[in-house]
Amino acid sequence: MNPDLENILLSKTVNPILRRIVQRIDRYCPEDGSLLINSLRIFLGEDLELCDRCRRLCEGLAIPFYELGSRALHVDKDFMRKRFIEDKYGEAWFKGFALMMRGIGKYGIRIPFTPAGPFEVVWNFTYKCNLRCKHCYEDAGRRRPELSTEEAKKVIDVFSEIAYVGLPALSFSGGEPLVREDFFEVASYAKGKIPYISIASNGILITKEVAAKLKRCGVEYVEVSIDGASAKTHDWFRGVSGAFERAIEGVRNCVKEGIDTCIASVIQRENLSELEEILELAEELGVRFMHFNYIPTGRAKAYVELDLTPRERLKVLETIGGKIVNLYLKAKEEELEKGESSVKVDRYFSTCPQYACVVKDLAQRFGERFTVAAHYGAKKGVENVAHFLGGCGAGRLYIALEPNGDIKPCVFFPTNAETVLGNILRDDFEKIWDTDPLLWKLRSREDLKTYTVNGKEVGCGSCPEKYICGGCRARAYSYFNGDVTAPDIGCIRNESLWRKVMELYNLKVYA
Repeated sequence: MNPDLENILLSKTVNPILRRIVQRIDRYCPEDGSLLINSLRIFLGEDLELCDRCRRLCEGLAIPFYELGSRALHVDKDFMRKRFIEDKYGEAWFKGFALMMRGIGKYGIRIPFTPAGPFEVVWNFTYKCNLRCKHCYEDAGRRRPELSTEEAKKVIDVFSEIAYVGLPALSFSGGEPLVREDFFEVASYAKGKIPYISIASNGILITKEVAAKLKRCGVEYVEVSIDGASAKTHDWFRGVSGAFERAIEGVRNCVKEGIDTCIASVIQRENLSELEEILELAEELGVRFMHFNYIPTGRAKAYVELDLTPRERLKVLETIGGKIVNLYLKAKEEELEKGESSVKVDRYFSTCPQYACVVKDLAQRFGERFTVAAHYGAKKGVENVAHFLGGCGAGRLYIALEPNGDIKPCVFFPTNAETVLGNILRDDFEKIWDTDPLLWKLRSREDLKTYTVNGKEVGCGSCPEKYICGGCRARAYSYFNGDVTAPDIGCIRNESLWRKVMELYNLKVYA
């Protein structure tokens, strides 16, 4: 069914019923705790004792509801059991589930889906930085007011109570988070209230001692920026000589500590030729790989010429996607032979929303139904709910926080009066999440725009994949002077529009 029509039918027929059901089971029992969580635990096979009222609601309403929902969405129940019950990050998954259910209770089911609060907050913890990167969206390094240590802890207190559920995941970014002397104090405090803590770092401060401290304070995932396969390329882009060697050493130190580690690369015109070598480097180091979309915001606005053409971006996504599809096929073959697989599929990610479409198309060449939910996951079963998860999650699945506490839809949006939604310590976060017009504009795919170029319609609005992808809204904002509903011209489907925009920028149009 066409998702536009599906949204209309959901709002008129199904959602009123769903909202009433969820509101009935969304209760907190003084004896048992959250019925949402407890009923899911029972649905997934746990043996829990509940009070009479909770047991009746669980058996008579919650369990049948979950059974029907999992069948309708073709969600793999074994996958859910492994993630929620057996996985060490199970608490984060349960919080995410509760936010999803409360989202249904609040807003009903929409495509793409909006939970009652973000699954993740990316916190630009400081404006300070020890590098001078050409693409920095934060324009880090300039002195500006930041939250104090005690204010930062108050922020975490707010996060821990989001939608009366609490935040599943918090990622420290920057600037360079490790430059702040109180990072470990704040991160340790966060770990006591939020189940999954990660950090995005340039890596050059991650000595053996720092890696050990990251492990001790509960950081689960470290993402280190590596923007070239050579020191020459990386150091040029990052603005400091010697940055490459120290970053690589930082990666190795994290791996030695047993921390889940990833190298992240902003692929642009000057390092595009090194992509394969960067991927080989990730394999050699034994870490994951994350491709970051080049977005002309912050300092990158002065280097628009570094942005990839739509064809170059497609090639990047096909290269990365080919690797993840091969891992998927290998895992499937091993499952058929042995009944289970030890192959880790979720090794190659991209912040580019088109990644889901590219992976889906690559898998179809092998007769497979497999895709990724942008960079949120690459798991078996995601292909059945890809349009539900919906690609670009700015202001919908995740949200950004500035070092001074200002709230934005995404770190890649510039900071201005249009994009700052409020302040986490001064304003009601839940009210912002529920009512802010910019957030709801980002969440709606029906309002995405279409243009006519050379007699042909182009743009995200007319794209058949808009509910799986949706285009990067930050790129739309940057290239179309603040219009978040404009097309993402980085997509191959919008190549003719990209050519027109490049002419406006007086930039050479590459083949």
